[in-house]
Amino acid sequence: MSQALTGHGCFQSYLYKRARAVSPTCLQCMGGEDTVEHTLFECYYWNALHDPLSTQLGRRPCTADIQNIICGPPFDQLSADPDEKSAILRDAEESFRLFYGMVERIFSLKEEEELVRQAAEVWL
Repeated sequence: MSQALTGHGCFQSYLYKRARAVSPTCLQCMGGEDTVEHTLFECYYWNALHDPLSTQLGRRPCTADIQNIICGPPFDQLSADPDEKSAILRDAEESFRLFYGMVERIFSLKEEEELVRQAAEVWL
């Protein structure tokens, strides 16, 4: 999760800035600069891993969702009714669980793919 928050990790953009990749372009879709935002919210290669969170949110997740997903809903959005408040908090907890799982799975796969890429470069 810290890689998602800091932008450090197996992102071509990050690796390119450190002379460890030949280009900052996403290797999965070739459609943009491979950053955290691109990987988590824009790259169609990871769409299947977005689906559970998209279903929970009722739309595709975006960068603007991060604060509410990680910190939970603002207090002014919580109902005074205990049952409604409990339902909102359960939904928030489920959104966090799905987001965390999505990030962990995507980053694990990106790390595996990066190791394969680096190993292939050794043989070139």
